[in-house]
Amino acid sequence: MQRNWIGRNVDLALFTTCISDFFKEKDFEVVNKEISTGYQILAEGPPYIKLLGYLTVTIEGSPDDFAVKIDRRREKTHHMFSPLLLSMFGGGYLFLQELKSDETWIKLTREFWEHMENTVLHLTNTAETPNKGNNL
Repeated sequence: MQRNWIGRNVDLALFTTCISDFFKEKDFEVVNKEISTGYQILAEGPPYIKLLGYLTVTIEGSPDDFAVKIDRRREKTHHMFSPLLLSMFGGGYLFLQELKSDETWIKLTREFWEHMENTVLHLTNTAETPNKGNNL
């Protein structure tokens, strides 16, 4: 999922910190890194959250025109078995875990985008604009 903001003049480094704090408040392990096009956050939830895999959040663009993208990354090793074997040996359990993970993902992304909208509103006009010269 991706959303774009235009004309907000947001300090993207501070914005990245706010996103990290959102996940840290939910007990996620968070790693921030700067990439050539902006920032990236990797977040892995604690076991009690029941979210399979980890999340990546990418912030790209400039303070006046930026995009935020969130993805869920997970490894599906059990799909290499046939459906018959899965149903005989715990496939129902694995399927149930995936359903719970999907429900958690939907709830988390809803909260995430709500938080992003509020954060962008709060951080509007926080980026420093370079002086265009003194016209005195």
